Amino acid sequence: MKPTTPSATPIIPITFAVFHDDEPADVTLDFADNADVISTTRWRVPTLDDVTLQTRAANSREFALLAAKRWRHYRDTDSSAHSLTELKRMIAESPQGEYCFHLKITADWFPASLGGAMLRRTWHHHLALDFLFVHPRIASRIVNVKSVGLQLLQAVCLIAHDLGCQRVWGETTQDSAPFYRRYLKCPVDDQLAMAEDEIASFGALLEAERKQP
Repeated sequence: MKPTTPSATPIIPITFAVFHDDEPADVTLDFADNADVISTTRWRVPTLDDVTLQTRAANSREFALLAAKRWRHYRDTDSSAHSLTELKRMIAESPQGEYCFHLKITADWFPASLGGAMLRRTWHHHLALDFLFVHPRIASRIVNVKSVGLQLLQAVCLIAHDLGCQRVWGETTQDSAPFYRRYLKCPVDDQLAMAEDEIASFGALLEAERKQP
């Protein structure tokens, strides 16, 4: 598929609402820069009595650490993008290049990013979702915030649709597979794959929630 050219109006950053203590609260999703990515390596896992929540928090931190490690490779080889415009420019200049980018969700009421995702635009112009994670305090439910993971996934689809990607794919874990089954409403085992029509409809959900400045 022929990649799209940079659009005049980038769709990112985008502001929308998540649920904080069961009330709508504004957050902003944007591309992460190097400092944003490295800051996630300083996340700490809270100590909990609930083994399941403790494990989820630990997994979130582990995914963030792995994403940061992989980010360093792409950063040091000049194949990381820090904005949608930059990503489109890189694709236009080298249509079969592989490029990495990170997404972050931030809010003025939370001291760190609420969550993030690491993506790769593959040589075949698909988006590979390598890691999707929320802050350990959110994963452990110490902080009552809902829909961060869902809206990260919607943002991935929004960007994929804007780029003209025909597929979003990724590997799942035993713990994350139920999340994807719940929201994608389709069978998911150790892999997920979204086709072009699914990408468009899922991304449109986040676009509909956009808050105009």
